[in-house]
Amino acid sequence: MFNVRLKSHHDVKNIITSKIKRKLATPLSYYKILNSVPVEKEGGIYVHTPYCDKICSFCNMNRKQVNNNLEEYTNYLIRQIEKLGRKKYIKLKEFNVLFFGGGTPTIYNSLQLEKILQSVRKSFILADIYEFTFESTLHNLTIEKLKIMENYGVNRLSIGIQTFSDRGREVLNRTYKQEEVIEKIKEIRDNFSGLICIDIIYNYLDQTVEEVEEDVKILSELKVDSSSFYSLMIHEGSNLATDLSNGDKNFDYQIELDKKLHHKFLELSLKNGYEILEHTKITSGRDKYNYIKNVHELKDLIPIGIGAGGRVGNLEIYNLNKFITFYSPDSEIKKKLQLLSGVTQYKKVLLEKIKEICGNNYSDIYPVLLSLVEKKYIILEKDFYTYTNEGIFWGNNISGLLVETLYNSIKKRS
Repeated sequence: MFNVRLKSHHDVKNIITSKIKRKLATPLSYYKILNSVPVEKEGGIYVHTPYCDKICSFCNMNRKQVNNNLEEYTNYLIRQIEKLGRKKYIKLKEFNVLFFGGGTPTIYNSLQLEKILQSVRKSFILADIYEFTFESTLHNLTIEKLKIMENYGVNRLSIGIQTFSDRGREVLNRTYKQEEVIEKIKEIRDNFSGLICIDIIYNYLDQTVEEVEEDVKILSELKVDSSSFYSLMIHEGSNLATDLSNGDKNFDYQIELDKKLHHKFLELSLKNGYEILEHTKITSGRDKYNYIKNVHELKDLIPIGIGAGGRVGNLEIYNLNKFITFYSPDSEIKKKLQLLSGVTQYKKVLLEKIKEICGNNYSDIYPVLLSLVEKKYIILEKDFYTYTNEGIFWGNNISGLLVETLYNSIKKRS
């Protein structure tokens, strides 16, 4: 049914953007919203740090290797946070999701980190129950920084482990050997009461089934609260892509091996007590990953910092740099496609949700669901469907297929 695997929900987003031509709005559209009364009380905040002190071999994200002490960027972030905090819209919101992404948001020194977090807590009202995440690497996450973050309400860490294999860590340009990684995570657990979530990459260069088994064994023994699991994505502009292009390294991608490693990771994780949260994430049950739910449901996500993206109301926002921000209003079609993509990312998908999004076009969606049953990708019940392990492997392809079906149905009926 599928020839090329979509490995991330970002691939589904690319399908949507290829269908819907982006329109641009003026900054005035955003300023008007910020001076208005919000329709929904809760919302999210995303703060971006476009710096790392070490670049992973596979990464091409909006980041660069730091070559200064970040004092200038620290002060810039604080000015932006405090400026937003004075806006009417922000004052009337309660934020239940805060996410510091990057780059590496723990790259700041302890004083800078505390100043940034002070400005966040001074400028924004947090909901009674909230999720406050910091992405991090292990090598710049000190006990002092952990204490500062927890003191200001950070209750979730997302740590880029990628693999526990010494050979794999060298391939992916990660700091520390396996033994040190394990000890570091134990130290974090002893000094931080919040959730500890990690990222795992499988099917990197020459990875074996045994290395996947080892990754699951260790993350289970460490009792991490969740783990993403992504097949290696080689992006143009990354160091790894350059090495492959120059012939310095070799990677023969095979879909059957990709599937074999995926299924092994998933089967062992489920056997060890984890459950599927979405196509590329397992959870112990403690981690709900509310940040991505906010994104999937098109809730407010206030973007702060260079490279930060988000949305307010019907307006998508992306901060290209300190001086240029793009504003793009969503059409009704695009909103439907994005919502359908979001709702189909999870293990259990309510048919009522799909009907609510698709309306009369659901009659074109249902036959596709039946075809997915025939392929044994999903199990269709009266009110919902669930993905099989094979369906999870092809999960983003399935989301993309449903999105394309809805788009074509809308165009056919318009």
